[in-house]
Amino acid sequence: MKADPKAHDAQIALIVHGFMQVWNRYEATLSRELAQIQDGLEGMQQGRNAHPDANYELFYRVSSNIHGRESLTMGELSSALSVPLSTATRMVDWLVDHGYVQRLPDPDDRRVVRVALTEAGQEVHQTIDSYVKDRIQNIISCLSDEECATLLSLFGKVVSSLREEAQ
Repeated sequence: MKADPKAHDAQIALIVHGFMQVWNRYEATLSRELAQIQDGLEGMQQGRNAHPDANYELFYRVSSNIHGRESLTMGELSSALSVPLSTATRMVDWLVDHGYVQRLPDPDDRRVVRVALTEAGQEVHQTIDSYVKDRIQNIISCLSDEECATLLSLFGKVVSSLREEAQ
């Protein structure tokens, strides 16, 4: 039996407001901490200078969609990011300029451009991914194993519902 959608309005409002109050602080902390590991990330790219305009949040958003796949078409990436093709192109331009992504021809259709992570892009993605997982583990460490399993199961359901809604 499904709950009445209005039954949890007050609790939902409190949670949303709580997230909003800490989000800016969390986002600023994340940006600072990513900047601190920037030297290590840049050090993995031997022979390259540090990028003062590095945007690892943008990088991670794009790389999370490409990682684990051989490549994506620009159209697939645009769709996965829910941005117009022109925006995806600008994102990829930045990533190509910084050596994280490469454009590849599609073997079946010369009109199609594919994008793939470079070796440096793979390394940076894995470093950030590990960092994000560690941060989440730290945040949820206040929960018991049972609470953690319940939380992750519920988030899984919510993500599944969001994916269905987005289609």
